Amino acid sequence: MRVPGRQGDLLMRVVFLAVIFGLQLRLSAAEEPLRFGRDVLPILSANCFSCHGPDESQRKAGLRLDLESEAKGSHSGGTPIVAGKVAESTLVQRITSSDPEVLMPPPDSHRTLTEVQKSILQRWITEGAQWGRHWSFESPVVSGEVPAGSAGIDRLAEVRLAARGLGLRPAADRYTLIRRLSLDLIGLPPTVAEAEAFAASADPRALEHLVDTLLAREDFGEHWARMWMDLARYADTKGYEKDLGRTMWPWRDWLVRSLNADVSLDVLTEQLLAGDLLSGAEDQQRLATAFHRNTMSNDEGGTDDEEFRSIAVKDRVDTTLQVWMGLTAGCAKCHSHKYDPISITDYYGLYAIFNQTEDADRYDDAPTLELLGDQQRQKRSELQARQADLRVRLEESRAADMLGGDEGWRVLSLAAGESQGGALLKAKADGSILVSGVRPAEDVYTLTLETPAGVMTALRLQALPGIGASVAGVGRNGTDPNFVLSELEAELVTGGRVQRLRLVRPRADFEQNNWPVAAALDGDLKTGWAISPRQREPHAAIFELEQPVHLSAAAELRLVMRQHYGNSLTFRQFRWSVHGGEAAGLQPLQASEKTRGLQSELTAVDQELAAVAAGVSKVPVLSALPVERQRETRIHRRGNFLDPGEPVQPSLPSELRFGYELRGPATRLDAARWLMSPGNPLTARVWSNRIWSRLFGQGLVETEEDFGALGSLPSNAELLDFLALEYRQNGWSLKRLLKVIVLSRVYAQDSHVTEQLRREDPGNVLLSRGGRFRPGAEVLRDQMLAVSGRLSLKRGGPPVMPPQPEGLWRSTYNGQKWVNAEGEDRYRRGLYTYLKRTTPHPMGTTFDGGSGEVCQIRRIRTNTPLQALVTLNDPTSLECAGGLAEWMSGELDQRVERGLRRALIRPVTQDEVAAVERLLADVRVMFEEHPEQAVALLAGARAQRPQSISQAEFAGLVVVASTILNLDEFLSRR
Repeated sequence: MRVPGRQGDLLMRVVFLAVIFGLQLRLSAAEEPLRFGRDVLPILSANCFSCHGPDESQRKAGLRLDLESEAKGSHSGGTPIVAGKVAESTLVQRITSSDPEVLMPPPDSHRTLTEVQKSILQRWITEGAQWGRHWSFESPVVSGEVPAGSAGIDRLAEVRLAARGLGLRPAADRYTLIRRLSLDLIGLPPTVAEAEAFAASADPRALEHLVDTLLAREDFGEHWARMWMDLARYADTKGYEKDLGRTMWPWRDWLVRSLNADVSLDVLTEQLLAGDLLSGAEDQQRLATAFHRNTMSNDEGGTDDEEFRSIAVKDRVDTTLQVWMGLTAGCAKCHSHKYDPISITDYYGLYAIFNQTEDADRYDDAPTLELLGDQQRQKRSELQARQADLRVRLEESRAADMLGGDEGWRVLSLAAGESQGGALLKAKADGSILVSGVRPAEDVYTLTLETPAGVMTALRLQALPGIGASVAGVGRNGTDPNFVLSELEAELVTGGRVQRLRLVRPRADFEQNNWPVAAALDGDLKTGWAISPRQREPHAAIFELEQPVHLSAAAELRLVMRQHYGNSLTFRQFRWSVHGGEAAGLQPLQASEKTRGLQSELTAVDQELAAVAAGVSKVPVLSALPVERQRETRIHRRGNFLDPGEPVQPSLPSELRFGYELRGPATRLDAARWLMSPGNPLTARVWSNRIWSRLFGQGLVETEEDFGALGSLPSNAELLDFLALEYRQNGWSLKRLLKVIVLSRVYAQDSHVTEQLRREDPGNVLLSRGGRFRPGAEVLRDQMLAVSGRLSLKRGGPPVMPPQPEGLWRSTYNGQKWVNAEGEDRYRRGLYTYLKRTTPHPMGTTFDGGSGEVCQIRRIRTNTPLQALVTLNDPTSLECAGGLAEWMSGELDQRVERGLRRALIRPVTQDEVAAVERLLADVRVMFEEHPEQAVALLAGARAQRPQSISQAEFAGLVVVASTILNLDEFLSRR
């Protein structure tokens, strides 16, 4: 802040302010005292805090106006705020100055205080400059005179309306009300029969019974899950460039079940953020944590996994604070928040809480949770036990086969063995050689074997996988226990003389495609003998000597086994033998009938297990790192994970703890309990506002995503506090809160706009009438499907692919394709539509839906020409028109009236019917003149024409049905 000059000018301003002070005092004598959090702080936040707020890196003149001690303390340029003394307050001097060198905010900031804002600051200082916190950080308070339940909502709305000379509108008619309730609570329209029954009911509790019925339907959870899925950045793919598929739908189904069961928000919160940390956590609680595994994952080659893991953790911090507390914390990644009390240290304290999970941007999305039904689990267990038994019996049978076929073979004993890579070669009692210790990528075994006297015509190499339920395999790479014998060399050492042995006519019991045993003798280290995919079976190879060798005494056989493929594809256990008889008829390995039978049984069991595994969903979940593997967290300077600063411990924001006490380093479970703690004023306000917004089209706080200093003020603060307390004190029950709201007279008002209401309350901020707005993309589509008669109510399971324009899924590095569904999957609720992050379904994005790449707190409604084109020409829209036309043509009389009534629910007038019938007559003539257009329309609408109606007449009904489905009244929730 610049030091003011020109004492004469200052004196004149003091005199002027004294006059203003007296006038202001008289004008405001009868007014309600100003509240710091509601009236003053928003002005300071928006205009002053960027230079005089929490962010030390941008602070000017060392002055903070966000702290009372600083704002009311003495500085070199004076005291900014002197309680009760406007003239002595340098803040007032600055904001009222005509000198651009003195004026605050300075002209180059492009911020300007209005006269009203200046007056508020002066009046507040005059009243004593009582400090406080931002309004949303104060505990909710409601007058004891306000009744509980729906009546409280009505009372608080009527008080605001009366101050403007307004009152509540009459209740909407019952046809409008049942449609409104159905769309709001279950996302589907009522049937005409349901509407007629409700309209005719004389039961004084008919409305309450209707609400209870709707809340109890399974459709409720499907509708309200969509809100949660936006918050959770739900998608069926991983995002980024490759955007490969990911199994997340079991979490969506868990969410639907939880909402239908009315699981309280506090319990949901613990499960979503820390279900794996709950005592005795079960699969369903661990599944809940997939909420924070909806973060994107980058499978592109060459990317840094740690970079994208860090991005995911930051996203979890940002999403948690926005969803539960309505605070935008993203700027605190790089510097302390300029407007809200979240320092960079606070941010990374929260980061440290979410930094201790196993996931690490891996391709396989580990850790994952296998979800098996009881029958699947039992069957898999039985098959695994049978598989283990068969493996043991098979290996024993193979061992017997090898011994049984050993006639004439003599096992060679190891005299010395060396591994070029430093592994340990050890002789076993059965004459085999076991390799252990270090596991180099390539290796060369040099063996000296004791060879008895006699004739030697052939060598045999046996690769042994081991015996037992968990067969290790014949190679040393645990993931791929294959081997590659690149080259084999043999020498005979007798009496100090070395004789090179030439090996010929090799043969093996099995050869991997393009890796034959002959390649072990071709002199090329890039080729060799391998046995994939049968790495866990014993194998044998025979190498004939070009000329028989006659030994009159024992000698030494030196073998060099070169293994140069890499990836540790080297022998794990093997045995060498020699034969002295006729070599031509020797076979490497022959399986007995018993062995072949056991192998067949094992293959069948393996196939059954594979079939069970194919039906098991693996969902990414959170899993805590063990204490000894927990990561150190440091501040990321300027948000860069490669530039670590001071270390931080897992902790909660110091100024936003609201009395919550930690009993050690904070965990995700602590974070969940802090968010839902009784002292936290934000969560109840944020969530009740969010729910209110879904019923009225806008929240009491318009900026649902920002309850901080730069967010909107509540249009009715006491009503918001009332709803927050209702929600919290009634056990965080969503259904209970919804029932309280929809049974109020405020909710039931008709939505007609009079001239007075248009003038006094154009945006319905005062709640002077029922809400009228366009529903979201899913409700629009589901409503069309329901009215057309084509809606499938199949629930749960993998996502489906309803029709969309060709060519949208042209991904450079992703071979997946969109295949338009047929049958009932073509017409399921929008909740189940496959969501690809880089290419969401066009109806969703056209009607303001998100991509799942980031948390979407609210869908801001737009109006574009594309929206009309979608409801007219989208394949699903056209097919819905075809379905409605089929239903309308089911009876000869009153086709148009029946179609209008089915869509609009209310009784229709004869003038409305006549207008649509004129349209039908006009298009029928057109189709009679151009039958080819009728054929094309009916094909696109997938409509089956009844024999009793002409092609032109039926095509006309499709046009009429499309018109009905595009009426403003149909596309609006009134």
